[in-house]
Amino acid sequence: MKKEIMKLILIIAVLSLGIIFISGNPVIKTSQQPQTGINNISLTSNIQNIYSLQEQLVDVIAKIKPAVVSITTVYTYEVEVPDFYFGDPFEDFFNEFFGYPKKPRQQYRQYKAEGGGSGFIISPDGYILTNEHVIRDATEIKVYVNIDGQDKEYRGKVVGRDPKTDIAVVKINGKNLPYVKLGDSDKIRIGEFVIAIGSPFGLEQTVTVGVISALRQRVRVEGREYRNFIQTDAAINRGNSGGPLCNLNGEVIGINTAIYAPTGVFSGIGFAIPINSAKEILDTLIEKGKVSRGWLGVEIVAVDEAIANQFGLPKKQGVLINRVLKDTPAEKGGLKRGDIIISVKAKGKTTEVNTPQELQDVIFSLSPNEKVELKIIRDGKEQIVNIKLGELPEDIQKSSSQEEKPGFSVNKYSWLGHTFADLTDEIKDKLRLPEDVEGVVVEKIEYDDKNYEDLGLNEMDVIVNINRNKVRNIEEFKNVIKKVDIKKGVVFDIYRNGLQMFISYIKQ
Repeated sequence: MKKEIMKLILIIAVLSLGIIFISGNPVIKTSQQPQTGINNISLTSNIQNIYSLQEQLVDVIAKIKPAVVSITTVYTYEVEVPDFYFGDPFEDFFNEFFGYPKKPRQQYRQYKAEGGGSGFIISPDGYILTNEHVIRDATEIKVYVNIDGQDKEYRGKVVGRDPKTDIAVVKINGKNLPYVKLGDSDKIRIGEFVIAIGSPFGLEQTVTVGVISALRQRVRVEGREYRNFIQTDAAINRGNSGGPLCNLNGEVIGINTAIYAPTGVFSGIGFAIPINSAKEILDTLIEKGKVSRGWLGVEIVAVDEAIANQFGLPKKQGVLINRVLKDTPAEKGGLKRGDIIISVKAKGKTTEVNTPQELQDVIFSLSPNEKVELKIIRDGKEQIVNIKLGELPEDIQKSSSQEEKPGFSVNKYSWLGHTFADLTDEIKDKLRLPEDVEGVVVEKIEYDDKNYEDLGLNEMDVIVNINRNKVRNIEEFKNVIKKVDIKKGVVFDIYRNGLQMFISYIKQ
């Protein structure tokens, strides 16, 4: 035991001596002059560099923080509540006397909920950049600006929003407000130091530091697809959305937007929208309130080897039109299902397209009413189709950044934790089912539902028969399952991934 204590004392003494010398304040004096070897010079230089970087960080943060705001949003919604107690007494009398059934009166109760995020001031008169999802559907916006250590509350007004890029501009009435400088996100490099500032979990003016860890071309977050994300290990959490990601010059290079969080909190990977994406549309958002984009009106899929072989292409190229929407520029211009678009010519520039994203990027970069020349392959032959673009509808903009999902029928029914819907032509096209297939599709599976049973079904399975009884729609589905006893077993005849198969289940 004494030996272990002596070892511990010796280790502490050595560490202390090391700390004393590294701090540059030795307490042991000798008659000899300290040697100025290469190692000592290198050590001193490194320490000076570290302190220099620290001071630079502190200065930059002090400059940026006053321009970073906290945003609180209020959402108002109504719930319909039946009311049997406050009806007209004479009405009740006649209902009872003549035998009319008493109908519940409807009342609407209003509720409010709060959300929030961050933002940053980009001009002294109060224009603020943030994420569109931070202010989406808000009925009231409060902006808090920290001035001399005190929060000052402003009422915010949305002057422009763009769901596709998830960028919004909010305006507050102020003068001589602190603001940040917008940098150039095209010049960033992996490994550069970055600073994130925001209000995670409502904790205002929180600063985290990290590096740019990657540049992502496509990232899907909560069903929404983002392009050209900046990835960073600077801690970003809920509430950081809309806050700035800055370089060591104090310039904003990104808008903090999302995190990869399997546990619900920061796990070392955060994402920011490049600031150049905001700069491209900033003036338009302020002047017009929205961004107008070109639109063809087609659903497209990438051309793989199988498609290339079946369509007689010399190589894998272009994008295949899976569906032409009705009353769209594509339909009016003569595009057809099965056409393969290989290039787009607009404003004198020809761009080859080999992925759906490339075609979207080209079309969305153009304005409505612009004319484009599409080179397509139809029946193995190249053709030119001229089309006048329309305007991308706002409801499509909201979902254009999201993974393409077919529109489900409004006729639905829930059973054993599964939600079923009528099979629509749109879903049939997306699943590439035969034209004569009729049935119901598994729209959603609620694994947390207390009535959930593991029937062996997957989302997007199409059921055509149950226990050898046809189910061509939800009404037939409901009639058939009334006779189903899962303790005796149930057999589903389904289409999954284009293949027809039987799935059986019996409750043990």
